[in-house]
Amino acid sequence: MKIIVCIKEVVDPALSLDFGLRNRVVFREGLPLRLNPDDAAALAMALGLKSTDEGTQVEITLISIGPERVESYLKNGLALGADKAIRIWGEDFTKLSSHQKARLLSGAVSLQGADLVFTGATSLDTGNGQVGPLMAAWLDLPCVNNVVALELDREQNNISLTRDIGRGEREKLRCPLPAVITVKGEEKLPYASLDRLVESKSGEVTRLSPADLGISGEELQNDPTQVTDLVYPRPRPRKVPPLDSSLPAFYRILQLLEGGISKRKGTMLEGSTEELAERLFELLKEEGVIRPATGP
Repeated sequence: MKIIVCIKEVVDPALSLDFGLRNRVVFREGLPLRLNPDDAAALAMALGLKSTDEGTQVEITLISIGPERVESYLKNGLALGADKAIRIWGEDFTKLSSHQKARLLSGAVSLQGADLVFTGATSLDTGNGQVGPLMAAWLDLPCVNNVVALELDREQNNISLTRDIGRGEREKLRCPLPAVITVKGEEKLPYASLDRLVESKSGEVTRLSPADLGISGEELQNDPTQVTDLVYPRPRPRKVPPLDSSLPAFYRILQLLEGGISKRKGTMLEGSTEELAERLFELLKEEGVIRPATGP
């Protein structure tokens, strides 16, 4: 059984970025990058199939579009148990659309052949979730989105899938093979052994260009989709209690910035051990932490 997992690097979201900006691109210069979580979950799901399906020879191929630095993700995938790694790159690939990425990835899948194609459901940078379905359209394969679990049925040549349909609800369905599956990030990658990590550093990564995939520059540029705007979400407003009108304007502004809630003040207790214990007991009763017993 041949499995292909498409992975991608994204900007690390653990950043304090500005909000309310409007533009047509995602700025990446100088920002830390990481493996997209949904793609990591897709790789974890593929590795799980390989470890549990002992009666079938499972081969996992990783594919990524990007410059030379993405080979680190591919080699880490080899250390985790993937068998092959492919990097696709060419000139003027810095601003590829989802349609262009899907065309390149589908070309690589057609060249390699696969029974299952895994992608992440969405990415942390644009979050449009278009690459998987567009790949399925190019490959003329069924596509199931937002998958959180699956079971392989080799006898019936299909898979049983559980997908997240939102608001805590799950949907179970069957899908024939081959198919394209987009995975939602609930599975975590295992840890690779030190020996496998060291060995993967010298692992082979196959480099392909659009010409190797049989895709001409004109065909790749013939993109019917166009991003017109990216709008970053604004923070949700928070309700605050009414401000104290007796305060000066400066202090009302401070109260508003603090959420309209005064900070809790501490109390310093002094005295002997017996006096401190008695006062602490009274404070706990005043705060309602300790309530007197009622009834027999």
